[in-house]
Amino acid sequence: MPSRYELVSSTVVGEHTFECYDVIADDDVIDEVARIVAELYVDPDTLMDSLRRASADLDSVASSGELASLMSEVASAVIPQMDLDAERVHLQTPRNEVAEILAFDVLRQIHKFLIPASRIREKEISQAPTRGLDIFALLMTPKVRAVICEVKASSSSASPPAVVGGGDDSMHAQTKKRLKDQKGLLAELTWAHKHTTANLRGEVARALILLSRKDAEPPIAAPVLVRPMDKHGVDDFGCFKEAPEEYGPAQVRFSIIRIPGTLEDFAERVYARAREVA
Repeated sequence: MPSRYELVSSTVVGEHTFECYDVIADDDVIDEVARIVAELYVDPDTLMDSLRRASADLDSVASSGELASLMSEVASAVIPQMDLDAERVHLQTPRNEVAEILAFDVLRQIHKFLIPASRIREKEISQAPTRGLDIFALLMTPKVRAVICEVKASSSSASPPAVVGGGDDSMHAQTKKRLKDQKGLLAELTWAHKHTTANLRGEVARALILLSRKDAEPPIAAPVLVRPMDKHGVDDFGCFKEAPEEYGPAQVRFSIIRIPGTLEDFAERVYARAREVA
């Protein structure tokens, strides 16, 4: 398990798993999460390599200092930032998106799911929220299964918070809708095939074939809820833990990620640092 997460609790109900993790509260972890943000928005290693190659073809070669300065300008232009003095801070992109960043990390590093492509990376407008399913992933072994991940962040004192089971936009409603949508699954797989890297395209194509069949393995519902530590309650898993059979034949793997401080402060630190490490 990555050192930036500490397992707080794990409960198994039948074939379903409910886990809670703490994000370790230190500057190194902020740097690590910030690098994920920088990778998705800028991909600094690839961009710098391209800039060096392009510079070598110019009549006047750009110096290392010039390229580093350009990288800084790019990061400033594309990585959104928190404005803690603005109205409706809870609607700002980094505040809500940092939950998806943490979910992206946990699904890859802890659950070992394959995430072929990220909607954050593929956004047309960097300041805008992502659209569609928050994270689409695949479990490739022992058998190929689709992983449907709805991500929410909540500072509510209620346990569970309303984002878990209340309303059409809740984790419950969106997860049930997507689990029943075979056309939507094929659309997600096609989108992933289009946007994934060349070395993963074959894996996605294999999944597209296997998951289109009538005898396909059932999906995994992997919701992720991000909570400030002081807002987390024992009932935060809500309806997913109370009645996991509602999502059948899917297996539920619900993760709660607890962060130090407020969502706004955590997002501000991560996204400000992302501009520096890009």
